[in-house]
Parts: sequence; C-alpha cells; structure tokens
Amino acid sequence: MRPLALYAQSRGVPAALVVLPVVVLIAWSALHSPWTPLSASLTTLAAVLVTTAGLAGQDPELDRSTAVPWPWWRLGHLLLAAVVAAISVLLVQELGYEPFVAAFVVRDTAGMIGLAGLTAAVAGARLAATAPVLWWAVAAIMPPADSVLGRVVTWPLGAPDDVVTRWTAGVLFVGGIAAYSARGGRR
Repeated sequence: MRPLALYAQSRGVPAALVVLPVVVLIAWSALHSPWTPLSASLTTLAAVLVTTAGLAGQDPELDRSTAVPWPWWRLGHLLLAAVVAAISVLLVQELGYEPFVAAFVVRDTAGMIGLAGLTAAVAGARLAATAPVLWWAVAAIMPPADSVLGRVVTWPLGAPDDVVTRWTAGVLFVGGIAAYSARGGRR
C-alpha cells in the first residue's frame, strides 16, 4: 500500500482530487445555462486537464531506479483519471435542470484522456494538456461538417450517437493509453 501512496503523492493525485470538484463546479456554473455540446465539452476538458496534471514524477532518476511495474501503474493512473473526470462531470451536471447525455461526457473524457496520454508519451508530460486543448479549440471554431474528416476533427462537439465521433474518441483513448502505459511521460 505504501508504494501506491508514494506514487499518488509524487504525481500530485491528492491535490488533483481536491481541485477537481472546484474546477468542475466553476466550469459548470459559468457554462451550464443551458447545457450545450460546447459547454459540456468544455467542462469535460477542464476535468481532464486537472486529472492528467501529474503524468510524470518530479524525479525521473527515482522513477527509473525503482522496481515498480511502471506500465501497469501508468495504465491504472490514466484509467482512474478517466473514470474520476467523467464521474465528476456527470455528478455536477446533475445539479442542473437539463442533464446532458452521459454518452457524450464519457466519449469526450475518453478521447481527451487518450490525447493527453499520447501527448505525454510523445512530447512530454508537461505538454500533456496541449493536444486536448488545441483539438477542442479547433473543433469549437470549425463549422459543423457532414464529411467524415470534418466529423473526425470536430468529434468533441459531435452528436453522442455518431459512429465516427465515437470511433475517433475510442482510437485516441486506446492509442493514448497504450503509448503512455508503455513509454510513460517523456522527459
């Protein structure tokens, strides 16, 4: 149990768990009236950014010198971050009078967590928030498109029952989880 507590502390998990409800409540209160794909997606993005803040420890040498099964710990870290982020958004949006579709929040959380993991593995943990924020921003400014490529680019704001948006988020989730689990946050 002690290694798990040390891992969580070195990654800032306790601080993220304290900050997460505050950030989600602020985002929800600022954006919820009425819930739209844009406001729900932005609230989900805020939750993902908080939960993925600690994708690398402060001391890379210490991480390399320990006999911890890092791929499994990193896999658990991202999966737990995805679950906590999605649940926090779903619980907070229940406070409103117009609850949003849970499939939308789960899809956006999965895709953005995958993007953060992929970015951490490729560009470094400090830049993990860059790809989700940029992809969301591009999706927010692009006009709705009926083409497959347009729906891939705008997946964070697409309909929750759209097969293309679900597949895009799923591929990003699996790819990001696999890359981060195998490689970790690049130094």
